[in-house]
Amino acid sequence: MGISPVLIWFLFGIACFVVELMLPGFVLFFLGIGAWCAAAALAVIDVPLTAQLLIFLICSLLSLILLRARLKSIFSGSSSKEADSVNMNSTPATGVVTDAIIPPADGRVKYGGSFWRATADEPITEGTVVLIVEKKDLIIKVRALSANKE
Repeated sequence: MGISPVLIWFLFGIACFVVELMLPGFVLFFLGIGAWCAAAALAVIDVPLTAQLLIFLICSLLSLILLRARLKSIFSGSSSKEADSVNMNSTPATGVVTDAIIPPADGRVKYGGSFWRATADEPITEGTVVLIVEKKDLIIKVRALSANKE
């Protein structure tokens, strides 16, 4: 009395699903679907091992080809490829320099309740109110506010 082949295929499918949760490839999921298809076919009719492997391979490949792109977009979500500077508000934002900016070195600016690394084209002393010109990733480019009024 050995273990049922249906149970083996079913457990192999579950193992594929569990390992898929730990790996980022999103391929083992479809092997799990193929294993479950083989288990379902074997539960309905008695088929030899070569036919079970063939069912497993065909179902895995078909599900991979037909469903991977659709399911990957659902599970991965979406991301925006546009630059951060596009996402800035249209209204001018200001901040206060907390660490002097002496190009080419970065300084720090308090802006939006947080401290940001900041760059500028000209030296800006600590305590100066600045205009946020550009935001790229976690670095902002600033200009002294008095220079903006000229």
